[in-house]
Amino acid sequence: MGSHTLSHPLRIVDTMSNEVDTQIDDAVREVTEAINTYGKPVWVAQVPKRVRDLVPNNIKAELLAQAQPSEGWRTAQDGKQDILSWCKNHVFDLVTVKELAEIGDISEATVRKIVQDRPDIFVKREGRQYEIRDPQADRKADK
Repeated sequence: MGSHTLSHPLRIVDTMSNEVDTQIDDAVREVTEAINTYGKPVWVAQVPKRVRDLVPNNIKAELLAQAQPSEGWRTAQDGKQDILSWCKNHVFDLVTVKELAEIGDISEATVRKIVQDRPDIFVKREGRQYEIRDPQADRKADK
């Protein structure tokens, strides 16, 4: 009877371990499918949090490193590139942060950061307007 009570708890632990492994495998499979189908970061909205939490972070990081961006998804970096490209064709124009945010399809806070980081392109003028400059042409003119 003593050996029976010892083996019984071990069987329960072993059974629980197998169930957890199966749940993790299922979660990894579901997360992998979602990442492959929807890309990052939209996959998150397709998988319940309880399932996402079962997948170890190192596996998620590996899957996301290979993942494509979600279709139609734009990052602030995309918007910054759009704004800087637009500026090359609109030297001497006066613009506001709001207008630049619409051009880049990004937040006004992000545009303010871009404007602050690039005083060579965005020169503060009256009110809330910035004049767009060409830094290379300005350097040549200063010589």
